[in-house]
Amino acid sequence: MRCSSLLSSLLQWIKACSRKLLYQLARLVPRSENKAVFGSYKELFSDNSKYLYKHWSDEEFIRCIWITANREVITQLRSDGYEVYYRWSFQGAFHALTAKYYFYNSYIGDINQWLAGGAVKINLWHGLPMKKIEFDITSGPMAIVFNPESVLQRLMQNLHAHQQWIKPDLMLSPSPLVEQLFKSAFRLDSHNLLNCGYPRSDYYSLNPHQALSIKTGCLINPARPSEKQNEIENKIKSQSYQQVILYAPSWRDSFQTKSFQSQSFQTKSFQAKSPEAATPYCAAFDWQALSEQLQKNNQLFLLRLHPNEAELGVKLASFANILNISTMEDVYGILHEVDLLITDYSSLFIDALPLDIPLCFYRFDKEQYQQNCRDMYEYSSTMPTLGPECLTFNQLLAQIQPDSVNALASKYQDNYQAANKMFWGNSQTESFAVLEEWMNAKAV
Repeated sequence: MRCSSLLSSLLQWIKACSRKLLYQLARLVPRSENKAVFGSYKELFSDNSKYLYKHWSDEEFIRCIWITANREVITQLRSDGYEVYYRWSFQGAFHALTAKYYFYNSYIGDINQWLAGGAVKINLWHGLPMKKIEFDITSGPMAIVFNPESVLQRLMQNLHAHQQWIKPDLMLSPSPLVEQLFKSAFRLDSHNLLNCGYPRSDYYSLNPHQALSIKTGCLINPARPSEKQNEIENKIKSQSYQQVILYAPSWRDSFQTKSFQSQSFQTKSFQAKSPEAATPYCAAFDWQALSEQLQKNNQLFLLRLHPNEAELGVKLASFANILNISTMEDVYGILHEVDLLITDYSSLFIDALPLDIPLCFYRFDKEQYQQNCRDMYEYSSTMPTLGPECLTFNQLLAQIQPDSVNALASKYQDNYQAANKMFWGNSQTESFAVLEEWMNAKAV
C-alpha cells in the first residue's frame, strides 16, 4: 500500500513538472498579433470575457476565438456565426498556442493553462472583492494555495496550483480602491492596471436592445435559445409579476455537509430532513413558506447560486414563484429589471449600485462564515450601510414584503452614491475603447 502511494505521488510530481515544462516551451512559439482567445470559468459563456468577445467579434476589431470544453457552448456560438473551438481539438490547441492575447475571467485555465506561455494575459476577473482573494488570502481552505508556510509547500503549490500562480500582464481597475486591492492580491504594479469600467456593464450601455426582459416574459436571446433557457422563459411568460427578487449568494468555500447538518440556524424550526438536503440553503430557508408568501404578493424569486455550487439549486426550484436560474450564463442582462437584490458577501451588489437596485444582505451563517471562510478586506467594515442585514429567515420574510422593498431605494440612496463612487470612481470610462487603445499602443 505504501509503495503504491509513493508511486502515485511520484507520478503526480512527474506530471506536474512535465506540464510546467510544456508551459515554458510554449514561449518559443511565434504568436499572432491579430488573434485573441477567450474563455470563462466552469466552461460557461459568461461574464467580462463573454461581452468583450461579442463586442470585438461584431466590430471586427481583432480575430476573436472562444475556447471551451463545453459542447453546448460550441454549438450555440457556431449557430450565431462566432468562431469557437473545443479546447483539445487540433484547432483549439493551435489557436491557444499561437494567439497573442488571452482574455479570461478567473485563470488562464479558462482557455488553456499549459499553452499560455508567451501570450499576453489579460485577467478580466469576475468580481470586485470584499472577501480577500488570491495572495491576500490568509485564512480558510484556500490559504495553503496562495500562502504556503514552507519552501517545500511553496514549490508544491507552484507546480500543482500552476495557473493560480501565473501573474496576469493586465487587469482592469475602475477605481483607486480596486486598483490597490488588485495590486496586492495579484502581486501587480500600477502599469499592470487600466482604469476603466467592465465589459459586462459597458456592453448593455452600448447595446440596450440586447438587455433581456423578465417582466415581459422575454428572458432569452431568441437567436440563441437553449433548452434550459426556453424552459425558464416559458415559466416567466405564464404570469406577470409585481416584483422580481434576485437571490445571489456568495460561494461558501468552506462548506461541508456535516457542518451545516449540525449548525442551528434560526429559520423557524426548519431543519433538513436528510443528509442529501443538508445544504446551507436548505437549512437557512423554509422554501414552502417563502413560496406561499411570494404567491400572495405576486413576486418572483430568482435563485442564482455561484457556479461552484450551482447543482445545489436543482431541488429548490420546485416551489411556485421560485425559479432557479443558476444555469443561465450570467445575470447582467437582467439586472435592470430586478426590484431587490439579496446577497451576503458576494460582490454582485457592486454591479447593481449604478442601477440603484435596492439591496438586502441575508447572512444566515455569519458567525460560522467569519470563522471558517476567508477574511474580509478591512475597507468593508467602513463602508456605508447599503441595506438591511437579515440574520434569520423570519427577518428575511419581513424584508421582502412589497412595501419594505419599495422603501429601500429612498432610504439608502445617499449611501448607494457614496459606495458607487468608492468602487466605480468618479467616471466610468468605457472599457472597450480603453483596451483597444492599449492594444493599439502595444502593436506600434
